[in-house]
Amino acid sequence: MRLSLNNMRHRADILRKYISDAESELPDKPGQRMRIGASHGKIQYFTVGEGGKLYMIPKNNLETARLLAQRDYDELTMKRAKIELKRLEAMMNVYEHGIAEDVFDKLPAARRSLVTPIMIPDDEFVRQWLAQQYEGPGFMDGAPEFYTESGLRVRSKSEIAIVNKYETLDIPMLYEKPIFLKGWGVVYTDFSLLNVRLRKEFKHEHFGMMDDPDYAEENIAKIHAYEKNGYLPGKNFIATFETKSKPFDVRIIDEIAKQFLL
Repeated sequence: MRLSLNNMRHRADILRKYISDAESELPDKPGQRMRIGASHGKIQYFTVGEGGKLYMIPKNNLETARLLAQRDYDELTMKRAKIELKRLEAMMNVYEHGIAEDVFDKLPAARRSLVTPIMIPDDEFVRQWLAQQYEGPGFMDGAPEFYTESGLRVRSKSEIAIVNKYETLDIPMLYEKPIFLKGWGVVYTDFSLLNVRLRKEFKHEHFGMMDDPDYAEENIAKIHAYEKNGYLPGKNFIATFETKSKPFDVRIIDEIAKQFLL
């Protein structure tokens, strides 16, 4: 399982910018320290003088308290940001020089053929996942024929667009893989998808005729069956919808992929 090096780099860039901005602003903040107390249920602010002596900040000068509080917050945040950045850079260095899963890939072919990897590299994990054997529901004689760019036969133009998008994003996908839902029976999920980074499978059902009352009623019950079997929206289940007047916008797949699959 591989964390996203690009995500780590992006986070590191955010931290570096914050640290740079904070360091350029901190010298302009007042150098005094502040304490907060209470008297008769009212908040009071104090500056700290020599020997720890406290001086109350007048109510008409709360801007000083605000500046001191902001300075303290900025200093603490910058300190934490520096610690996180240091650890993140160390982790990126580890990943750039290879991780445990890479050992198998780097073995000579003759030695690799003798070894059963205990930590499967991503490519091998994806290959094994895609190699699953199953039988789909098939197509009725005379059913309209729709084919994706890779030659996969699907059931609608919307499914063509969805499959093409997932393939463009290089997201491993199985079409109409069957699963058993207790209380419902076997369903052939439109798209079974693999988040390679998490090695986690997501189910994606596309509901294309939601303006048909009978279709909508049946498929709402189907969604409930998914939920009762542990397939929950936002966790491991994705649902998309359309009607004749509100056709499917395939651009939503980019956002779905970003949130759940990449």
